[in-house]
Amino acid sequence: MGGSLKTKLTGVGREYYILLSFAITLVIVGTVVFHLLEKWSWIDSLYFTVITLATVGYGDLTPTTPVGKLVAVIFVIAGVGIFLAFLDKVMERRVERRERILEAIRSKKK
Repeated sequence: MGGSLKTKLTGVGREYYILLSFAITLVIVGTVVFHLLEKWSWIDSLYFTVITLATVGYGDLTPTTPVGKLVAVIFVIAGVGIFLAFLDKVMERRVERRERILEAIRSKKK
């Protein structure tokens, strides 16, 4: 397993981990902010954060304070982009992994 972490984390791998850290940070920050602003339980705040980022929006929880509504708007605009970019990298990694496997199979047949 030679090589430094820096050389291993290039291209898609590096972008994946950067977006993963943004996505995790976004979920944590969203959970804390909605817990504090809306006085929701931690579970409800986490639930609202994930449902909002996934653009599901069941409507069972909605911000009621003016600041909470404003934060939700900003959260959706920033968060959905980061969340979708992360999912794009997840799929890109899966495709690259599958291509490497298929290439290895093809080279064994030759």
